[in-house]
Amino acid sequence: MTVTDYLTAILVFITAIYSYLTHKMAKASEASVQAMREQSEAMFRPYVTISPYVRPHTTVLYLRIENTGRSAAENLQLSMDRDFFQFGEVTRTDHNLRTKAAFVEPIQNLPPSEKLVFALAQGFLIFGSGADPNRLPQQFKITAQYRFGEKEFTEVNCIDLRPYIGSEGERDPVVEELERLRKVAEKWSNV
Repeated sequence: MTVTDYLTAILVFITAIYSYLTHKMAKASEASVQAMREQSEAMFRPYVTISPYVRPHTTVLYLRIENTGRSAAENLQLSMDRDFFQFGEVTRTDHNLRTKAAFVEPIQNLPPSEKLVFALAQGFLIFGSGADPNRLPQQFKITAQYRFGEKEFTEVNCIDLRPYIGSEGERDPVVEELERLRKVAEKWSNV
């Protein structure tokens, strides 16, 4: 073998190493671009959140459905796994959340920061000793299915009202003082 043959063999070996490292760098760049694409989507996609809350200065529990993301949730379909009769009212079918339009008909577009709010019932109705779990369940699931661009999302929200047992809503001292003033004014108006 001549010196040229050795140099050619070394050059082929170095070229193979260079090709291998270039291939690895291209794969790493591809993965980096994919990660950036996923981060961008996560930052701008809609997020439909469903949570209960107690309305301030009352004993009424509410259900809030909100798009907390930065884009509209398209073709939103909400569904409940069981009946929930608002305030335990079963004599009227329009009090069943499960049959309300928001849970039966698709919502074409729920914009960012848009909220749907539904009254559930007072705490003493939901948690009282005679509470009927068929009318006012303390636990239920709401499924939200929606689209964003070409992607579809399905999220199951387990709503558990039991942590609210014994809790109190926030009290505003200004509102309490105004309530006292109102009562005094009523007494004076009756005199």
